[in-house]
Amino acid sequence: MKAPVSHLKNSTLKNAPQALMRAAGKARRLAEQTGTPFVSRQSGAEEMKSK
Repeated sequence: MKAPVSHLKNSTLKNAPQALMRAAGKARRLAEQTGTPFVSRQSGAEEMKSK
């Protein structure tokens, strides 16, 4: 999934969407490696995954 483009003027917040996407990816990979269930929400639909 591609990170949304930010139209914020504050330079500190401009990179927030990309940082959140990276953090979500790392959390998903860690959950898969450790067999931990995780919940993701996309377009308002909640989905729980576990191995």
